[in-house]
Amino acid sequence: MQFPKAKVQEWIDANKSEILETYQSILIIPALSPEFKNGDGEWKKTRRLLEIFKAWGWGEWIEVIEIPDERAQNGTRPNIIITYNPNNLPLDDGGSVISVAHMDIVPVGDLSQWDHDPFDPVVQDGKLFGRGTEDNGQGLICSLYGLKCIVDLKLPVSHPIKIVLVADEEVGSRYGIQPLIKQKLFHPKDLVVVPDSGVESGLEIEIAEKIPLRVQITTEGRQGHAARPNDALNTQPIANKLAVLLYDRLHTQYNETDSLFYPPVSTFEPTKRINNVDNTNTLPGKDVQHWDCRVLPSAPYEEIQKLFLSTAQEVEEESGAKISVEFRAFNIKVPPITAETPVVQRLKKAIGTMIPGEVKLVGIGGGTCAVFFRKADIPAVVWGHMAHVAHETNEFCLLDNLYTDIAVFAAFFLDLD
Repeated sequence: MQFPKAKVQEWIDANKSEILETYQSILIIPALSPEFKNGDGEWKKTRRLLEIFKAWGWGEWIEVIEIPDERAQNGTRPNIIITYNPNNLPLDDGGSVISVAHMDIVPVGDLSQWDHDPFDPVVQDGKLFGRGTEDNGQGLICSLYGLKCIVDLKLPVSHPIKIVLVADEEVGSRYGIQPLIKQKLFHPKDLVVVPDSGVESGLEIEIAEKIPLRVQITTEGRQGHAARPNDALNTQPIANKLAVLLYDRLHTQYNETDSLFYPPVSTFEPTKRINNVDNTNTLPGKDVQHWDCRVLPSAPYEEIQKLFLSTAQEVEEESGAKISVEFRAFNIKVPPITAETPVVQRLKKAIGTMIPGEVKLVGIGGGTCAVFFRKADIPAVVWGHMAHVAHETNEFCLLDNLYTDIAVFAAFFLDLD
């Protein structure tokens, strides 16, 4: 069919107030992993979404799959699958058109750097500000309203349409898309888009990801009084030296480039540091630092881990501190999706209905749900129309992009000539 652009645009314009109100009602609910301070999972956000779907008359299309996690509220991490299949086509043969967004968010960080309450989303200058607006509220809302547009306008579809809203994406998807894929809920013929990364132009489709490597380094010495440093073993300068050595060595030794990716190199960044002591005049006896690394698929992943270990051992022997290194390694190497892959072709056509210009295929730093699909031999791409402010303070979504993306997802769900 030809994409009914005018009809879809008219529907979006008529429903902008509702779309914004629904969006805000979801953003006010934090959905933090229990691995974060005060995090209790996605239960409250799931309840709100189910209320919305019931009001829309979608109740019979909903399946909630709960993955046990005793740390979370009610001991579970819920995931939602919405299936729109008006022609009652068989689902076990694949061929569904699918969007996968995540419900969880990251912590707000330094609250003093926010101009607005992160959980009281406000509109200013065409932007909706709040934690989770871009990551991943925009993708969640544009998928849902792309389908609602089709349903309300009674547009014909020839494939089942699924929207999958998952838990735990921000810390590894162990309670989200990974167990769902293991349950054989998806098929190689499915056309999967993950609306979880993108550029301001909306003209890039992500077809490859770097390999995430997360590292925790614990340095243990002896706590003591700052006036008597010889009686203590201050872990802070030891950990600082280790961090500088690692940063310089990693970036010097593993600096190969791949133009498919932005940035075109492996990245090695120290990030979180655990608070050690509460008062100024105490020397810390323990230091815990975390690293987030995004490794090019061509880089020697295991060799990089060995460099962490050997450098830690070197500083340990020199300083007398005890240093341990713990890896949370994914090491999922999968080939890039090709331009000829059906989901790429379908998505490019959908983007072209609303955004003029040439679509570029790119690689990104990684960490999305798409890589787990690719590992299971299910082609999946990542797309969004975003301002690149995920995880930042004053995170926002450009509302014009959101409304455009709703139309793009309606086009993606439909079967265009």
